[in-house]
Amino acid sequence: MTPVSIELFAYPWDILDAGEAPFLDQCVELGVNRVHVAVSYHSGKFLLPRNKRSVVYFPEPGALYFQPGGVGWTGGLEQPVSDLAATGWLEKLAAGAVPRGIELSAWTVFFHNSNLGARYPELTIQNVFGDPYPFALCPSQPRVQDHGAALCRSLAALGIFAGIDLETIGYLGYTHGYHHEVTAVPLGTAERFLLSLCFCPACYAAGEAAGVDMPALAAEIRRILRYRMRFDDTGGSSDHAENLATLLVTCPALERLVRLRMDTVTALVKRLAGECATARLAAFTSSFVGSPSNIWMEGVSPGDLQHLVECFHLLGYAVEASDANADLAFFLTMVEDPGRLNLTLNLGVPATNTFDQAAAKVEYARRKGMRRFSFFNYGLLGESRLQWIRELGCLARKASA
Repeated sequence: MTPVSIELFAYPWDILDAGEAPFLDQCVELGVNRVHVAVSYHSGKFLLPRNKRSVVYFPEPGALYFQPGGVGWTGGLEQPVSDLAATGWLEKLAAGAVPRGIELSAWTVFFHNSNLGARYPELTIQNVFGDPYPFALCPSQPRVQDHGAALCRSLAALGIFAGIDLETIGYLGYTHGYHHEVTAVPLGTAERFLLSLCFCPACYAAGEAAGVDMPALAAEIRRILRYRMRFDDTGGSSDHAENLATLLVTCPALERLVRLRMDTVTALVKRLAGECATARLAAFTSSFVGSPSNIWMEGVSPGDLQHLVECFHLLGYAVEASDANADLAFFLTMVEDPGRLNLTLNLGVPATNTFDQAAAKVEYARRKGMRRFSFFNYGLLGESRLQWIRELGCLARKASA
């Protein structure tokens, strides 16, 4: 029987603060056998309860935490390299991980990058009104695809990663959590999705080449959105997910555009798999879309990708275990092999208020045959919640005995 894998996400600044060897020793003590380390990240503001150097930390926006190498970076955009890359943290971590039996994965944020979006505005997602989303590069753009390939090539060339995590490999959407983001009209699932569709020149051209009447579709989407935003007095909840299903059924052009987006991402991941040598790919299942099974909204098709990736990181971030477990069960209808799922839990608040909530998710996933469990995030948790990782790992292994 495949052994249970207990995995941990970590940022380089927290590893540096702890020291590479002490960090790895703590991973062994927690029962962790794989660490997903951030090698390319977006912006953020982090409260670090155990960090001795910084309590409130702002990472360099959109930076790389490794030094990309020469030929391997051909086609890559001018992404900034953090000063942390010069500390040797990654090389020291890799050297210490091997004798401890710990594998490393390259936790890589691909197309969510406000730094690159500001530098290359012509490569960003543009909504149906022509407004750019500077935090999101568009995967339909050939230069963006080349950048993704350069990232994978350079990481694989290091020869230290068992896997490469493809975070934000698809089309990011309207909901982002931007600085002082303000939305005053009630937006439901359908409206947020329509605001998330990209009509940049590359998407426009690809749609027309695929037989989609892009001018007519854009006009219809604009009409729907303007009507819905203008008449905001319905009362009660506006979040009726079935409205989106109705639009997809009654608007064939929209359905074809959604399929095209999935085909584009699938082709890109297939290309990336060829760039990665022995490193295996893993896909994330949500960013702006809410429930993991809604990842199709970003152009990620679990059924199409399941033979290209080692696993899907199933982000079980719903507070109630019943909600997370229900979506896990539905996700398994698309990817029938539970061995390709890695239940990823955020042990911080508000995603997890009690240990029992996390335990119920682990127990359910284990009963469904899942063998991999990941936890977010080493530097963001206090001592008590960090120790939950060991307890949850014991629970997963006990269930498999």
